[in-house]
Amino acid sequence: MKLEMKETATEFLFFVNNEPAARIKKQTDRFDSFVFHEGDVVEWTCKTAKETDHMCMELEDCFEAKHIVVPAVSYDQNPWGKDHEYKGLEKDGIPYSFAYHRTAVPGATVSKGNRVSLAVCSSDTASGSMFIQNKKAVHRLIWPETESPQYLMADCFMPEYIGKINPRCEFKGWIFFSDQCDADEKMMLYIWKQNIKRLHLKQSAQTIWNWSVEYAKKLYTHDGEIHAFNIGFRWDGNEWVKREEMKYEIGWCGQNASLAVSLLYDYQMNGNKDSLKKGLAVLDWWTQKARSKEGLLLTRYDPEDSLIDACNLGTAGCQLIEAYEQCERIGVRRTQYLTAALEICDFAMAHQRLDGGIAMSWNRDGSVHTLEGTAGAFLILPLVKAFEKTHKEKYNIAAVRAYSYYFREFKNCGYGTSGALDTCCIDKESVIPLLKGGIMLYEATGFERYLKMAQKAAWYLSTWQWHQSVVYPSDSILGKMGYDTFGGTAVSTSHHHIDPFALCYVEDLKKLAIFTKNTQWESRAFAIWYNASQGISDGTLMIGETGVRPRGSCDEGILHTRWGNNGNYFGVSQWLVAWPCAFRLEVLRKLDNWNWLNGEEQEAWL
Repeated sequence: MKLEMKETATEFLFFVNNEPAARIKKQTDRFDSFVFHEGDVVEWTCKTAKETDHMCMELEDCFEAKHIVVPAVSYDQNPWGKDHEYKGLEKDGIPYSFAYHRTAVPGATVSKGNRVSLAVCSSDTASGSMFIQNKKAVHRLIWPETESPQYLMADCFMPEYIGKINPRCEFKGWIFFSDQCDADEKMMLYIWKQNIKRLHLKQSAQTIWNWSVEYAKKLYTHDGEIHAFNIGFRWDGNEWVKREEMKYEIGWCGQNASLAVSLLYDYQMNGNKDSLKKGLAVLDWWTQKARSKEGLLLTRYDPEDSLIDACNLGTAGCQLIEAYEQCERIGVRRTQYLTAALEICDFAMAHQRLDGGIAMSWNRDGSVHTLEGTAGAFLILPLVKAFEKTHKEKYNIAAVRAYSYYFREFKNCGYGTSGALDTCCIDKESVIPLLKGGIMLYEATGFERYLKMAQKAAWYLSTWQWHQSVVYPSDSILGKMGYDTFGGTAVSTSHHHIDPFALCYVEDLKKLAIFTKNTQWESRAFAIWYNASQGISDGTLMIGETGVRPRGSCDEGILHTRWGNNGNYFGVSQWLVAWPCAFRLEVLRKLDNWNWLNGEEQEAWL
């Protein structure tokens, strides 16, 4: 790519392959200068003659914006879904601005045209803003921290927030140009390299395993014929209690199958017969008893009208195949686990359309409830595993058709939808099976195209990953915890909080690093593990106005920005759900190099 800059009396013009790409208008009260790095990265410095406590650096595209992104906040202005979120880029004609801690890269905005794309961001605490003028995007970096004209909370919008900075003369931003649609990838790679640091874990992998097994057993519930893990503990004002409704779920938040499989591993590792007993009891119950009256495997046991969904089914199918394999290793016969997994795959194929799509959810009688949603891609994963296990071509054909459909949808839209099942919006989780499925299909077939597709999914997931460490007020919960946002991932365009869900693709990023010989993916995987290892209770931890937390538990949500209920931000969710524990155990059982998980091999990418 050829990048040039020309200066006129009134503006700076940037050209990509001789085509106008962007312009920056000159201002009488400041001096702009530019340094070119690596050919297509521009360091943009703005200096003023006198110190000032406010600044707005503005750049205008010279091309029509076809796609626009504010990482982890807005994807093409959030046209999909019906949730409470930022819709559009303006409110009453005033462009939104987003605090540096609300976006995955400080101040980041991205615009993509037919032949040119560009991204703008800051390396410090600038807020980002973008609006469309004459079909062209205008990017702004704003100091001090500004969220205007209102900012998103979980239950409302709040009036604007404008912070303060010490007056200074110099402000800096970064501009990334591309003649492809990948300026955001260039930005994320560059800023990640700038901010990567040695990460220090507070607990060893062995300690995390022990604590997580302990918490899993605390969640274990034997109620009549039910053997299951409760979905989590909540604070009732006096003590931590198991949730009384929507208690049992095989995947997603409840992760019953995954927790049970980890207990089988614990038996193999430590000879703990109690782990074996509880793990088998839960798996037996789900495969034999947790069924609809039509005989279909349930994904949520309660309430009675709960749906059967692709996210849960896909997880269950994969975990049941692994449970069958693990039982073989430890000398226990459980062929029904493999039978149940294949039953899920056959169910998916029975509902697969001619275009390759499956659906996202079904009623308990098997009739389709919701067709739309990228989350249907979760059923690709057990289909691939079934093919590997049985060598039956029908599973391979179904998996390839489904992957082609959902990846094509993702490529056309530029985002995924409805993976976070309690939202109806653009999100992170729905594209996880496109990363995992691409890696699995590459391993199964050796076709390079699946590796390239997996990498595209990984880049999208990276738009949800925090590239910076936010400094919180010392009197806030996150400030007192010393919480580090670096490596964490946000949930969706409507749920602006960080959670550790990315743990489920740590292994896949590690594989991607090996297959592509790109250590960036390995460093991102370790940063996810590091971020998710924070806040795990050692049995004495108290956060906020609650009692001591059970050992091995942690919050589902970190309120890393101004988001929450009733003005609650820079805090935690106070919801000790099962899935972070399950995903930590999954990482530990899949990655046998615990030295890596202990942070002893970071030199490879530092």
